[in-house]
Amino acid sequence: MDKMSGLKLNIKRAMVFGAHADDDIIGCGGTLHSLASNRVETRVVTFTGGETAANRPDEMPAMLKRRIREMQSSDKILKVAGRESLRIPTQQVYGAVYGGKMVFDENSPKQQLTLHQKLIKLIRHYRPGIIFTHSPDNHRDHCAVALITPQAVFQASESILGHLGKPWNTPLVLYYCIEGELQGDYSPNFVREIKKKDLEAKLAAMRTQESQTRGTYLQHFEEMIRARAQLWGAKSFGAGRYAEPFHLSDKTPIRI
Repeated sequence: MDKMSGLKLNIKRAMVFGAHADDDIIGCGGTLHSLASNRVETRVVTFTGGETAANRPDEMPAMLKRRIREMQSSDKILKVAGRESLRIPTQQVYGAVYGGKMVFDENSPKQQLTLHQKLIKLIRHYRPGIIFTHSPDNHRDHCAVALITPQAVFQASESILGHLGKPWNTPLVLYYCIEGELQGDYSPNFVREIKKKDLEAKLAAMRTQESQTRGTYLQHFEEMIRARAQLWGAKSFGAGRYAEPFHLSDKTPIRI
């Protein structure tokens, strides 16, 4: 049982959709740690492998291995039960959403699935009570994930594509922000308080992303993560409190 912003929700499993290896940390890492600490099974789906961060094509395999190790370190800190990487090249998630590109299926390597089918299969297999996903911003990979999530959630609940598992309705979908703030149609309307230990776990998980070597990238996000948590904690719960902001989707029903 988890209490979120005054609502008592019987959540047993949670999923996060993140375009890149660190998006789940930045967007909802504190909530992930809090849920896992309260015996909620948490799983992350990372759409890209991150190997394109390498300086040369021949360095990409090593970069992929490095990113995998970093994800494993982050998962240990945030108590994530499992992670699946779809290994779509960075900046190409949009093409996978619209182009019908086949994606890597870790559990059935010989089975060819489109991205939409793969997400339906994952939702039906893990049967989450809540899914956290991207809100649109100026990164095309983030926008693509924000676009496909409600479509996959809806069709995972329909009596179609039986070979992908039994239908499952996810009662809650929450959108998170990365660098830009939630705004417009995705303005914050759901704020979840986290404890200081959840914030510290989130910051520790962020520090595992050592391959992010672009200038002051890690320092930039560490400062932003802390400031955002303090701002929303103070605004919503009072001085000395911490929180993460989300946008509650109106496309799925709330079951309390």
